[in-house]
Amino acid sequence: MADEVDRLSALPLEIKTSILHLLAIDGAVRTSCLSRSWRHVWTHQSNLFFDLSCSDDPDWLREWVDIAVYIICSLQGPIVHFDLCYYAETYASKDLFRFLYLLFHKGGLQKLWIYNTGCTALIQIPYFQSLKDLDLSDIHLRLPSDFQGFEQLEVLRLSCVFISQEDIQLLIDGSKYLKVFRGSVHSDGLEPLSLTFNSPILTSIQYYFTESMTQVRVINAPCLEEADISTRIGPESSSEECTVIAAPATKLMADIAVVSDFSLDFETLKCFSQVPVSRALNVQFLRLRSLHLEGINSCLDQRVFATFCCLLRNTPILESLEIKCFDPPIVLEGLNEPDVLKINECIKKKEINCLEQSLRQLTISVTKSIHIVVMGMIKHIMLNAKVLKLVEILHWEENEVEASIVEELNLVEKASSDVNVVFSSM
Repeated sequence: MADEVDRLSALPLEIKTSILHLLAIDGAVRTSCLSRSWRHVWTHQSNLFFDLSCSDDPDWLREWVDIAVYIICSLQGPIVHFDLCYYAETYASKDLFRFLYLLFHKGGLQKLWIYNTGCTALIQIPYFQSLKDLDLSDIHLRLPSDFQGFEQLEVLRLSCVFISQEDIQLLIDGSKYLKVFRGSVHSDGLEPLSLTFNSPILTSIQYYFTESMTQVRVINAPCLEEADISTRIGPESSSEECTVIAAPATKLMADIAVVSDFSLDFETLKCFSQVPVSRALNVQFLRLRSLHLEGINSCLDQRVFATFCCLLRNTPILESLEIKCFDPPIVLEGLNEPDVLKINECIKKKEINCLEQSLRQLTISVTKSIHIVVMGMIKHIMLNAKVLKLVEILHWEENEVEASIVEELNLVEKASSDVNVVFSSM
């Protein structure tokens, strides 16, 4: 027994390090107790994740911030990925500055993810030369006065980030290799925001419109494949609020007409329905093959249905359509009898190219019931889609679709004799 080899300790450093990469940092540090050969292996970690949002106790937070700083200082090599989930209301800006300062002097950082759940903390991002992925949430962001851009940045995600017009445009313009943008940004002052993307290699853009956004333009993105447009308005928003959002959203629609995969929420459809459809959706999506419509509420009416039909007319080679409506089922709320009659009047055979030639799959994600407007959309598609192969109704496992809905869908007249209607749980 005494001559037996300690195989765990005999592992090469590269294998030990790869094992620790699968552990959270606290678990990695504990391996220092295994044996003398494991004592400092954890200091070769290059990926750090700290969740400091578990408690709002300031003493607990102060202790863990100090521990995190000690760990960062103890690592022997560069930190490639730093992920911080943070909760604080008093020391947020000071603590985040400490982390960013240490990361900057370590060098080599490629991914920086910071989620601040306590308040909107003010931070200034230093110039990380090798940064490729930046993800910030609930941050008041400022750039250094001599900022020249992140030369290698490929992915930029900003959620509820307050920033000036000058800084956000400088951040975008300085990211010459930007491929993916996800944004929900707000002006940090009275000046509204206007964004322009000029990125020849941009492949994906997702943007949440607010009333303070005057313009979002994509003027040069030949590689753009995926787009997602959503709005930050509520179900009780006025037509004036919707019209304000419809203007910049319409311009962006024209800029992203080259995409093959497009996501749009029902709130944005509502905004488009507040202005003449011919002006709001005068865009031809000639390469679009997959369309996703997300979210639903009581604002749906016959105008939204008409806008939906107009959108289908502008997608001549659409192959897949997905409609997600996970909110609590609202069947007739907000719709009076004339509204229902007008929707039913719209459900008739119409010449729409994608329905005539290309649409093969329709996926509906629902709760227990289906909003009457969505039901109208389904009927309209099944009645007109000549090459449709599959209609899939997805529902939560615990919420069986109402029997009356199943019966109604099975009785719908179908243009395609090959269509198969399937009900399945998620």
